[in-house]
Amino acid sequence: MVPISGRLPDELYEWLSTYPMEGATTVSDKVRVAVAHLKRTYKGDSNYLEALNMYRDLGRTTREQIASVEQSDHMHSDVLAALMEHLPALIATLNAAQVNSIDSAKHLEAQLVRRTLQLAETLLRQGITAQAAAFDGNVVRQHAGRLCEIARLIPTTPTNNV
Repeated sequence: MVPISGRLPDELYEWLSTYPMEGATTVSDKVRVAVAHLKRTYKGDSNYLEALNMYRDLGRTTREQIASVEQSDHMHSDVLAALMEHLPALIATLNAAQVNSIDSAKHLEAQLVRRTLQLAETLLRQGITAQAAAFDGNVVRQHAGRLCEIARLIPTTPTNNV
């Protein structure tokens, strides 16, 4: 380890000292974790599972807050659960991609489209019933109209690329 010295504004130091960070208790520990996280974010992560863990970690606070709301209000949102599952996976796929040829670009494109349409299918299934399993039971129906209209126009038989 190399010791470093630096100055932080009072408000940033106060925030850092009180912010709960897994695996870090002292401000020094938190600075190490923050710099390591910054490096991962800046450099990217070519390993999908590591990238997925990083993006899940970024959403940890929100997931914990939602779990708390669900517990206190005795409600659950399948809609938010699906979004919290698919969105980190999408960005991890993008982040871990090693695109160096047209074939690898096509592979990435196929992965992202497949995962995005899986999410769309999951959300559209919530629109089948009168009320979606969501905090706002109308949220899917309120926003699915144009997607359903467009989907009806897409031919289901693949065409050959020319």
